[in-house]
Amino acid sequence: MSISSVGEAFWVEFAMFNVADKEDLYPLIGFLDTLSKYERTFAGEEATYHIDTTEIDNIKSVRNMLIVLFPIALAAAVLTGLVAPLLIIMQSSKEAAILRILGTTKLRTRCMFAIEQISLCIIGLSAAAVGLVLYNSGLIVKSAVMLTFCGGLYLLGCLSATVFAVMAVTHRRAIELLQVKE
Repeated sequence: MSISSVGEAFWVEFAMFNVADKEDLYPLIGFLDTLSKYERTFAGEEATYHIDTTEIDNIKSVRNMLIVLFPIALAAAVLTGLVAPLLIIMQSSKEAAILRILGTTKLRTRCMFAIEQISLCIIGLSAAAVGLVLYNSGLIVKSAVMLTFCGGLYLLGCLSATVFAVMAVTHRRAIELLQVKE
């Protein structure tokens, strides 16, 4: 293959290009197509080229897999937000019974358990946010909307499970609550 530069032609048998940006790949393919057509016209032989895109293809497949698996991971996080407070409050049913026997109202007992779980959820989300900011603050700024949405869904799941569990634990009379076996 011969390439003309500043009026003089020189022969190239092998050339290697490093593409710095994946967006530069398509102009390079156009350039190589032009060179191969030029070579066919003037030299009579066909110039060929091969572009190894395995790394870009791997990155694209990982990105596509992440896009597919993101809703599953989000659902798992929301389910964790649902199940964890539910189990913790159900384990605390004996404490709720003791509080009720001591004269605490249903509303106050419910508020105590709910505030405890919601505050734990908020502290956990805050700790995760601080950890992400320390890890890569630039990425947090780019994905703040999605992180806020995911955190809101997790908090909503935690809140709904907490309300349901608190109502389930404290809906009976105080004497009946003491008779519940763990």
